[in-house]
Amino acid sequence: MKSKSAALILAASLTVAGTTPQAQAGVVEKARFLFHLGAAYYAFNTWVWKPYRQYKFQAGAPSQKTNIVKAGLALAFAATQVNAAIKMTRNTNDPFLQKIGSLLPNFGKSLSSVANNLKAGRFDEQGLQSLNRQTNTLLNLAESQGQPIRPVAVPIPGL
Repeated sequence: MKSKSAALILAASLTVAGTTPQAQAGVVEKARFLFHLGAAYYAFNTWVWKPYRQYKFQAGAPSQKTNIVKAGLALAFAATQVNAAIKMTRNTNDPFLQKIGSLLPNFGKSLSSVANNLKAGRFDEQGLQSLNRQTNTLLNLAESQGQPIRPVAVPIPGL
C-alpha cells in the first residue's frame, strides 16, 4: 500500500513538474509578445498619431517634411516589432496569441505601406486613420482577453 501511494505521489509530482516549464514558457511567450506590440504601439502613438493630431504633418507646419519622415521611420520600426510578434504566434497553442496573431499580418502590411509613403515624404491621411482604427481594434481585443497592451518606451534609432 505504501509503495502505491508513493508511486501516486511521485507520478503526481512529475506531472506537475512536467507542466510547470510549459506554463512558465507560456507566460514568458505572452510577455515577449506584449512587449513587441507595446513597443510598436509606443512608436505609433508617440511619433505618428500624436504629431498627426497636433497638425504637424499639414502643409505649412514647421518642420513638416521632417515630422513626416520621422513618422515613417517610427512606423517601419513598429512594423518590425509586429513582424516579431507574428513570428511568435506561428507555432503557439495559446488561444490569446492565436486570436491576436490572426489580426497581425494585415496590420503589419498596413504599417509597412503607410511607413513607405511617409518615409518618401508623402502624407497618407486615410492610411493613418485606418492604422489608428486597426490599432484600437487590437488594443480593445487584447484588453477584452485580459492582456492589455501598454506602450513600451524604447529608443528608436534616428528619432
